[in-house]
Amino acid sequence: MKNENIKKINTLGKVCRILLIIARVVFIIGFVGCIVGAIAFLTIPKSDVITADGTVSAQVHVDTSRMPSIFSDELLDLKENNIDFDAFGTGAKWIVERNVTDNEVIYDIDGALDIDNSSSIILGAVGSFAAGAVMCALMLIVVIFAGKLAKALEVCNSPFEANVLKAMKQFAFSLIPIGVIQTFWNGSIGLTTIFVIIAIIIFSFIFSYGAELQKESDETL
Repeated sequence: MKNENIKKINTLGKVCRILLIIARVVFIIGFVGCIVGAIAFLTIPKSDVITADGTVSAQVHVDTSRMPSIFSDELLDLKENNIDFDAFGTGAKWIVERNVTDNEVIYDIDGALDIDNSSSIILGAVGSFAAGAVMCALMLIVVIFAGKLAKALEVCNSPFEANVLKAMKQFAFSLIPIGVIQTFWNGSIGLTTIFVIIAIIIFSFIFSYGAELQKESDETL
């Protein structure tokens, strides 16, 4: 008879393995979709196939006296914005001016869009799809190694078994590329991922030490 805690570990491993199979399918579909999207944009022949020229103007009135304070306070904290974006052949301007009265917040919004070089937009779209494909591929690798860990937990008789420890370390190392990319893209999230990786590696060494102690105990008995 297996220990009740081992049974729980086996059940958790089985559930995780099933969920990770679903995640694997999702990331495969995402990878293929990104590749298809990149190829589709590369086949667009003309540099002026996408053009745009327009403006937008609006005025938004918000009666803060008739709203819950949790929302009205957030609106009052919003700042004015003046965004001038010019990349990938797209010129976009977005100006938001705010006027506050006793019971009302008024937002004057003016925007403009000018697209005259769609080849740059197409190149940007191809780059975005390519980056998406890389991320899906990296996440697929993580999911595969996580699935191996889940499989090891599903069939183990002890969490200190060699195959569990090996799978745990492989899963931790598979997270490193994601952590590096996230650190460059978003420092705080990337650092969080790196701390998780370090924690998993530390736990794997702790479990390895536990396995050695269990082996010594079994040999003594």
